[in-house]
Amino acid sequence: MRSVETSGDGDWDAARARWRSAANRLWAAALTDAEGYRRLAEGVGDRLAELRRTTATPAELLAMEERPDAVLVDAAACAVRADEIEAERARARRAALVAAGREEGRTWVVLEEGFTRSVSMHLPTGLALVAIDEPYRDSEPHGVAEVALAADTGEVLAGGDDDTAWFATRAERDAALAQRRAEIGSLDGGGRMVSDER
Repeated sequence: MRSVETSGDGDWDAARARWRSAANRLWAAALTDAEGYRRLAEGVGDRLAELRRTTATPAELLAMEERPDAVLVDAAACAVRADEIEAERARARRAALVAAGREEGRTWVVLEEGFTRSVSMHLPTGLALVAIDEPYRDSEPHGVAEVALAADTGEVLAGGDDDTAWFATRAERDAALAQRRAEIGSLDGGGRMVSDER
């Protein structure tokens, strides 16, 4: 396979897309043959176990593409391992944002900000507000969800999309978001919060 430059996230993102595409081709081909599917699943599982032992970073996983014997099974295993590594990187980023916010004395910290979703965590309580924009929803495309996070790491403890309140306009959503933000801000009485419990 081709040599990969490992210096940037663009390479990582491109490799993840290649691996996911190869894995999709592999699983689609295996769906018509139950025994073949079982063998492939075992092969991917074996390769994934090896990758878990030998790779912990994007650079290490990208180096797997340089092996001349890399095949679709390797790509499928790399796709799963890349997802695991990316999840660990996201956990580390969230924990660092929480720590920095606390060190700076902030009350709220933005843990995630994207085109369709933004997550802001109230540091004293661990409660997070998720602002959602779903461009494919015909009506009420703007939502607010609430999630309980671990106060020290930003890891999800409870809550999610099931409790989302949806609004027809962004202005309505932003007003509801501001109101809930004020309500959450009034909750911190200085004592231990549920999100502090482990």
